[in-house]
Amino acid sequence: MTKAYIFDMDGTLVDNCMWHVVAWREFAHRHGRDISEKDILDWMGATSAYYMNRIFGREVPPEECAELTKEKESLYRSLYAPHMKMPDGLGELLQSARERGIRLAIATGGSIDNVDFILDGLGIRGMFDAVVDASQYRNGKPAPDCYLEAAERLGIAPAECVVFEDAVGGIRAAKAAGMKVVAITATVSREALSKASPDRIVASFTELAPDAPQDRL
Repeated sequence: MTKAYIFDMDGTLVDNCMWHVVAWREFAHRHGRDISEKDILDWMGATSAYYMNRIFGREVPPEECAELTKEKESLYRSLYAPHMKMPDGLGELLQSARERGIRLAIATGGSIDNVDFILDGLGIRGMFDAVVDASQYRNGKPAPDCYLEAAERLGIAPAECVVFEDAVGGIRAAKAAGMKVVAITATVSREALSKASPDRIVASFTELAPDAPQDRL
């Protein structure tokens, strides 16, 4: 039986990935570099360091990476803030899960500043029992680290967790953690997501009935 829902953030809790694309491309341009939309989307869910190393073509030292990440994420937040909204059906799903005793967590490759930005912007901070950001685990998706860390913080076995994801790397991370995965077609196509073998693919949270049996998600 499912005892926990773990949500990816970017592209899942919010439909914001194209704003990250715009921000990454603008950031790269400011530094005399170029990055394609395809690369950004292919790497979605990876750590900021992963992006920085590939944009600059070298191993970016941690302190420099931290400063560059602040610049990029500040740009992203300024671009996305006027457009932030909760996806259809998400509020109902979260509320139903809370009422049914299902534990809720976020596991993201984003920074804590971005997590705060989204949770406070949507007013849903109090819904979650645990939040795992990029500073709290070692290996980014498709490694399972973030999802295993979230399960540990919830005190729930991985096999009893359902992950909600929008990216191929994230699906692979959740499957590697031994969890079931519901894929959302917010960022990439159903065909692309299906190659990572999620347990279910939906176009939006409205397809998930709030009162559905826990073991059917």
